[in-house]
Amino acid sequence: MTDDPRRARATFARHDAGGGVVRQGDAEAAIGDEVLSVGPVAIPFLDMDALRAADYRLELDLWPDGRLVLSRLGRRFDPFTRELRRVRNQCRVAGLLAHGITPPETFVGAVPGQSGDRAVELQVYDTHLTLVPENDDPWQLPFGALTAVRAQDDPAAVVLESGPTSTVVGQLGRQRDAFLRSVASRLAEQTRLLVELTGQAGFGDGLGLARGHVGGFGQLIERYTSPDRAECAKAVLAAATDEPRLGFVQLLDPDADALESPAALPEHWASFLLAPVRAVTVLEILAGPGAATYLFRAGIEDVNGNLQALHFRRAPLALTPQQAEITPANPHRLALRRLEPLKRLRACMTARLIHNDGWAAALSQALA
Repeated sequence: MTDDPRRARATFARHDAGGGVVRQGDAEAAIGDEVLSVGPVAIPFLDMDALRAADYRLELDLWPDGRLVLSRLGRRFDPFTRELRRVRNQCRVAGLLAHGITPPETFVGAVPGQSGDRAVELQVYDTHLTLVPENDDPWQLPFGALTAVRAQDDPAAVVLESGPTSTVVGQLGRQRDAFLRSVASRLAEQTRLLVELTGQAGFGDGLGLARGHVGGFGQLIERYTSPDRAECAKAVLAAATDEPRLGFVQLLDPDADALESPAALPEHWASFLLAPVRAVTVLEILAGPGAATYLFRAGIEDVNGNLQALHFRRAPLALTPQQAEITPANPHRLALRRLEPLKRLRACMTARLIHNDGWAAALSQALA
């Protein structure tokens, strides 16, 4: 018997939505990078919505329906279960757009839940914190949305504040101070970089600041707008019916060929403009990727918050309705069906305008 934790002999039963067994037998179960296979059954981790382990039995709830049950793994049960949970969870981190470009620093802690504290793996990326529960969906806290990070002594924890809401991370043991330093140092580095770029405090990664709170708003627009987008920025600003917002974001899906602004942005950073036009919020990337113009029928606060929660990843927003159909072959299916910020943005998106010769007319028509 191999010591590979990714393989174990098991009895399996594949159930349909009504609980009936459609396939069963004994076979080797193998954990791949994206799929769990056992006999003729192969389940992508993106479609494994729940994993329960008890009494030497694994129950997996599957999308779009049914269950897979593994039993009789013997002494392989514990190592196989640990590896299955680890690989599944990391696939779902990526599937829910909560991963980063470089490997994270990791910690183990707990956050409050409906039925008591939930154990979580804490993945500290340069741009955000991802919290990965054992069985629930992972989620991220963008550092640009944090307003304070502090230690709590009774009980010992780290408190991450985002305006009126907060996330309390406890059960860190001797790693509490190390976790606090890890998050605080990355937040401080973002703040330092943005102060250097703008000459003023207040900007956060992915956070648009209203014109009235930005010194030299027009000058900053000129400095950090690509010449290819200058006329677009003027048109969007001219259409605004309330205070537009300027922001900067560190992209996690950068383009190879970036649009450069007169004042250079750091690598993988982009500048953006958010403008309210009556009931619509317009998003224009000023420099960085050659992205389209997006229009959302929602308030500017909600649009900016949801974009921050996606870390401005544009690929799932750019999908056409046909490309966004939630099918087993769609690589974005997990985010499209379970990532609430993405679902909200797609639900209120009224137009996506490509930058071509007809852009100005398309903008006027979309805003009419």
